[in-house]
Amino acid sequence: MWAISLSVLPIFLLLVLGNLLRRNGFPGGDFWHHADRMVYWVLFPALLFYNTTTAPFSDDLVGSYALALLGGLAVTGLASLLIVRIFRIDRRIGGAVFQGAARHNTFIAFAVADYLFGPEGLLLAAVATAVLVPPTNLFCVTVLVTYQGRTGSHSLKRRLIGEIARNPLLIAIAIGAFLNFSGIGPLPVISNFAGLLAKAALPFALLCVGAGLKIKAIHTGATYVLISTVLKLVLFPLVIAGAAIATGMEGVAAMILIIYGTIPTASSGYALAKLLGADAEVMAGIITIQTIISMITLPLSLTLAAAYFM
Repeated sequence: MWAISLSVLPIFLLLVLGNLLRRNGFPGGDFWHHADRMVYWVLFPALLFYNTTTAPFSDDLVGSYALALLGGLAVTGLASLLIVRIFRIDRRIGGAVFQGAARHNTFIAFAVADYLFGPEGLLLAAVATAVLVPPTNLFCVTVLVTYQGRTGSHSLKRRLIGEIARNPLLIAIAIGAFLNFSGIGPLPVISNFAGLLAKAALPFALLCVGAGLKIKAIHTGATYVLISTVLKLVLFPLVIAGAAIATGMEGVAAMILIIYGTIPTASSGYALAKLLGADAEVMAGIITIQTIISMITLPLSLTLAAAYFM
């Protein structure tokens, strides 16, 4: 465990540094708000586009990844909705619980994949992201809009189409996948330009994730934080590991699946909660607690997985 823990420690140190910088007012003003926008609209889309263009989208790999990742998404998402319904949890809080169980911090996943497995890990992470991100965004927006009471089919479809059409991550994945499947491949100049931006994406994104952690929100909605954390950091990894074993996956491909199974929920869930009427403070507590706990559970899970799959 110590070898893997030491390997991923620099990633978590970037989170800590980002939080310390923000808490001490450096560099000041609205820097971190604009930095988040830079990551979301420019740097991470460039990373996704660059890697998706050349990612190994073989039928066997995509099928196995889809079974594991979408199976885990379905199980944890439905479990969270069932818990909200059975215990009659307020729908605003229910939206936060659902996001906490269903969303995934792809910034951390890419960083761990790159740090542990280099270019091969990044390419496989691009496949996992292309499989997981579109349905995750669709499910989250659908649940949050529905929890707002906007269940009319026309209104719901219009809101969903609007959210998806302007999502830069989905657009980057779609363009990269088109170039990949069409056989066009990387575009001269454009791909090199995206590659340069991609190099800045992960360290900058991790600093922003750390800056976005709200330590004071840890005590907000402890019960709801616990529910989403158990679903995300216990149930989801078990489904992922089971699917990887069932499909006979091994090596780096299996390890990338485990990484995606053990990362915390996405920090972008806070902004989406505010936008679509979920409880943003509970969401902030979920993001913070899951990220802190994953500093222990992620290296432990990867150590156990490496002993089996590598």
